[in-house]
Amino acid sequence: MLKEKSVKAPSFTFYTYSMAGLPPEERWKPTGIAEIFFDSLEEARSAVIALREDVEADPDMEWATTVLEKMETVPLDRAAVLALLNHGPGGVVARCEIIETFGPKAVRGSSSRV
Repeated sequence: MLKEKSVKAPSFTFYTYSMAGLPPEERWKPTGIAEIFFDSLEEARSAVIALREDVEADPDMEWATTVLEKMETVPLDRAAVLALLNHGPGGVVARCEIIETFGPKAVRGSSSRV
C-alpha cells in the first residue's frame, strides 16, 4: 500500500518599506496606498535610497523616516490566496520585522546614520 505524500504549501520571504513609527497593529490594515514588495533586500534598499534622494531633491518635500521590513508569508494555500485577495497583504503575513531604518541624509558638518 502506498502512502500519500503530504505536500506542504510554500512560504515566502519578501521585503517592503513603510513609514517609521507605525504601530504594529496598524501596519497591515488597508489604507488605499499600494504596498510595494521586493524579492531581495538589495532591491528594496535601492528603492528606498532612490525614493529618499527624489524627496530630498524637492525643496517643498521633507523625508519621513522610513523602515525597511522583512516579511514572511503564511504557507500559501488556497485559503491564504483568498485572504490575500479579500484582506490585502496583511491576510498572508506570518512575521514581519524591521531590519533597517532610513532617516534624512546627513547634512554637511553633522553626523547622521542611514
